[in-house]
Amino acid sequence: MDVFDQATEFERIEREAAVRQAVQMDFQEGPEWIDGKPCCRECGEPIPEARLKAIPGVGLCLACQQERERERL
Repeated sequence: MDVFDQATEFERIEREAAVRQAVQMDFQEGPEWIDGKPCCRECGEPIPEARLKAIPGVGLCLACQQERERERL
């Protein structure tokens, strides 16, 4: 395994850990349902289906999630 393979593997592990942490911390409540559509708990905008498939139970849209992560830094 060369240095590029190691870096790729490290990135994969870090990404999986970040998703697990996000699921445990931010997504436990799930989305808010408005007119039968899953929506962001903070801004009320619909959460795209692709995001819901990527992170089951997600409660925030991408913009609100990014803002929350910036605030934690």
